[in-house]
Amino acid sequence: MTTRRQFVVAGALGAIAPACAFSQARSVRIGILAPIPRVKSIPIPSLVERLGELGYRENAGMLLEYRSADGAVDRFAKLARELIDVNCDLIFAIGPEHSARAMLDARSPVPVVILAIDYDPVEKGIIASLRRPEANMTGVYLPQAALAVKRLEIAREVVPKARKLLVLADAYSRDQLDAVRKAAETAGVSLTVVDFTKQPYDYAAAFEIGRRVGVEALVGLTSPVFAADGGAISALLSQHRLPGVAFFPRLAEEGFLMSYGADIVKAARRVADIGVRILKGAKPADIPLEQSDEYELVVNLKTAKKLGLKIPYAVLARATRVIE
Repeated sequence: MTTRRQFVVAGALGAIAPACAFSQARSVRIGILAPIPRVKSIPIPSLVERLGELGYRENAGMLLEYRSADGAVDRFAKLARELIDVNCDLIFAIGPEHSARAMLDARSPVPVVILAIDYDPVEKGIIASLRRPEANMTGVYLPQAALAVKRLEIAREVVPKARKLLVLADAYSRDQLDAVRKAAETAGVSLTVVDFTKQPYDYAAAFEIGRRVGVEALVGLTSPVFAADGGAISALLSQHRLPGVAFFPRLAEEGFLMSYGADIVKAARRVADIGVRILKGAKPADIPLEQSDEYELVVNLKTAKKLGLKIPYAVLARATRVIE
């Protein structure tokens, strides 16, 4: 089932007409700073596709400079400087705070459009406010800490007797982890947290730790690495017969019991729209940063059946999509 979503815009952005987007006078160089390789990224294909729809096609008037940190947070600063040095006309800083922070610290003279997937750009001091960024940056913000808490709540609705939950964490999910710890303490449940610090993440070892302490479900935190490794995590959930609540719809399709989160694909397309507006002369400081306001709950009934779980009607009634 397809559901219409909405973005809250702190001021009118104005429409971008694809028909007139093809009138660009010269080639443009667009940079993308991202946490993982392009082939593993969820938002990048949609962002590039939307740019093409608006007349900025790769290798046909648009040169794309892609820089991946390959999951390592200490690489962002060097990569940000590389993108500035190759004279990009526009840079997209995708995903974690580290991406936007690197561009801010480098004092980028190049306009930057962020897709803030796992941090609050106002709280972190990346921009001044949603309505008036007052910087060389704007973009789209997907709040995650509150969503992570909601996933914990949903997991307890589906497995009400669960008192021990497994949480996978990394450098990209610190704020979410803090929020989930507080929520778990209030709810009276214990968390077994496996905090990955080295690549590649040893998911098998993490699930073995969970097995030894008797965890009853997994609550997913948002991380670009977890998103890229969704298939491996899903296979271990199946092997250990654990229900898992993920943050991206594709993970429910891959075998997680459920997912709850913002539409990252739609957000990536909006980021492209904003970028094109800047390429046509708008100033980032004058473009309000958009905040996602509607989310998608996907339930995989095939997985529920394999686990012998009955999804409560109250959860099914809220689902935007059910996989049968």
